[in-house]
Amino acid sequence: MTHIVLLGAVLALFAFIYFLRRFSTAWSMRGWQLTQGRVVTAEMRRGKKKSPDGCLLYDPVLRYSYTVGGHTFEGSRFTHQAVSNAANQTTQFIARLALGAEVPVYYHPRNPAEAVVQPLSWQGSAMAALISALLLILLAAVLWFA
Repeated sequence: MTHIVLLGAVLALFAFIYFLRRFSTAWSMRGWQLTQGRVVTAEMRRGKKKSPDGCLLYDPVLRYSYTVGGHTFEGSRFTHQAVSNAANQTTQFIARLALGAEVPVYYHPRNPAEAVVQPLSWQGSAMAALISALLLILLAAVLWFA
């Protein structure tokens, strides 16, 4: 029983660290500025990865242009690279787009070349970090009093 609780505490600790780091990244993105961009490329291209049966897989390709302070930039990230299913989210986003469509673009105010279409939400990461911390405290208390 103690081994299971200890394993749970270790997993809760790793979850807490993961979600705390993700929260930190998302929190820093909340100050990013919003501008309008225009889709330059939105398509699925044959990639180099293969499926288990040997078929080549397709990769989402998104490119958009946007202007900040009189300078035009081109971005290609849909969301932050910390998102584990970013390729799936990009694919779903591309399916709804037309070439030349307007898209919201969030850019780093001190580095306008760094931009995404969908910034990370800090609320979900904060809640997950809080739940992981509470679970860790609970499991530590169980170990302490056992």
